[in-house]
Amino acid sequence: MIAGLHSMFLGQVIQGAMRTCVIILVAWFGMLPSPAHASWSARLPEAAPGDVFERTKDQLMAPFPKVFRPIEPDPYTPVAEYLPDLGTLPPFDLRLQLLPGGRRFLRLSNTIWNSGQGPLELINEFDPDKKLTMVYQHVLRENDERRKKLVGEFVWHPAHDHWHFEQFTLYELWSLQPDHSLGEVVASSDKLSYCVMDTDVVDWEHPKFAPRRSYVGCNQLSQGLSVGWGDTYFSYLDGQTLDLTGLPDGFYALVSTVNPNGAILEEDYRNNAAWVFIALRNHRVAQVTLKEIKMAGCDATLCE
Repeated sequence: MIAGLHSMFLGQVIQGAMRTCVIILVAWFGMLPSPAHASWSARLPEAAPGDVFERTKDQLMAPFPKVFRPIEPDPYTPVAEYLPDLGTLPPFDLRLQLLPGGRRFLRLSNTIWNSGQGPLELINEFDPDKKLTMVYQHVLRENDERRKKLVGEFVWHPAHDHWHFEQFTLYELWSLQPDHSLGEVVASSDKLSYCVMDTDVVDWEHPKFAPRRSYVGCNQLSQGLSVGWGDTYFSYLDGQTLDLTGLPDGFYALVSTVNPNGAILEEDYRNNAAWVFIALRNHRVAQVTLKEIKMAGCDATLCE
């Protein structure tokens, strides 16, 4: 019995000690700062739509604290753009087409190509107000973005039965001055439309050469020229002509110019034209050199 009383007394002592410890711990924790709690955010006032902007603007307008050194903004560096550089190879495959009534036309083949650091990319965006298919040039930038520039429109070409980009190239025949420099335009194709696409490799050693054709169709959605690629229009196609009716025989310069309006953004506009000298003789046309033209204009003994 004494052992039972002893056990009961010991249990009461332990329970009392535990209650005392709990009271002391509760009091001690009460003196500590309470931690932040997620539920506090529910009691914060919600910001009105313009408040965040106004607070940010106020911070930008406020002077820097004296204990901090003002941070200078990074210098503005323009984003690099990879532009195309359009050029044309000298016209080739020249021949005369004779029609009834003494009419004669010069037919020519022509290749336009891209030697730039980026592709020529022409993308369609339909304008519902004007009901026109407007064309924007997409310029590749170093941050993988693209800048857009309105450059023209796509038009339906009934003779070729597909879509063309307007005013892409120009063919001209120039007379020659006595010093063999270009004189004046005596025949012109006006500005021709083109289905712009990769048809021929021109420079496969170009550092940015695209090994695969990226632009393959004459559709209304997108056209273009990859780096190192050309677009050849052969002499038998519609539009590859100059009307030479009534033009006297002689020596001339046949000039082909791409992007004649300068609407398309390029690296360099000074290399957009190429030319060859030609000789018209009766019902024939032949490509000649400047030396041959000079030799034909003087006595053979004086030109040796």
